[in-house]
Amino acid sequence: MLIIELEPVYGTMKRFSEPPRIPPFDCSASVAHHPDNVLLDRLDRARPWPMERYDRAVLLWDSDVDENPLPFAESCAHGVEGFPELAPLWRLLSCFFPGRSPGGALRLNRFDELILTILSTEEWQTPAKVYCNRSHLGSDLRDLGSCTGDLFVEDRLAQWAKHESSAAVECAPGPKLPGDRMLSKVYRLTDRGQRLLDRGLERITDAPSLPIGGIDAYSASAPWVLLEDGRLARR
Repeated sequence: MLIIELEPVYGTMKRFSEPPRIPPFDCSASVAHHPDNVLLDRLDRARPWPMERYDRAVLLWDSDVDENPLPFAESCAHGVEGFPELAPLWRLLSCFFPGRSPGGALRLNRFDELILTILSTEEWQTPAKVYCNRSHLGSDLRDLGSCTGDLFVEDRLAQWAKHESSAAVECAPGPKLPGDRMLSKVYRLTDRGQRLLDRGLERITDAPSLPIGGIDAYSASAPWVLLEDGRLARR
């Protein structure tokens, strides 16, 4: 395996004439940002990773998918030589852990908070409309979506709609056929969903579980929460 490392470059193509807004985690870089001569030059200089760096990468992966997320979170916080991307990676992953205030109150993770806040208790919205919401909340959601993909928003809405007997989100048929996942259903926030936004979670399982690395967020068996200072802790 040969590794090619490219720095973000803009202004080399008409449709990338200016740098885009840089989110706290940038997952949208593309080789299309580079002219052919740069790509060919980097291919000529491509070399395998040193075995020591490869071994570090394997250990990091094992740590990421472990049932205890704390060592990986600490690696991201303290840094690992040769892996500067760990800091923005943790800024991304931390958006999927439920939060805990200094007083102990539980709150939704940032991703769910964005989705439920964009939803309305009156207007039915397709996942596409939620994802393309024209607000700073929509912009923050699309920053996350650049790393997860837009269909992840549709998946999460469906999970919310199916969670428990008194769901925080309700679902109805949308304007398109079932094959179009972003338009085949519409969603609306319920009164219970509004209470979760306003008051937080009474139990960590009030939200549907969400896989992160080797655990499920919002799980009673793995009640990991994000503190105000960005650290992880058991509830």
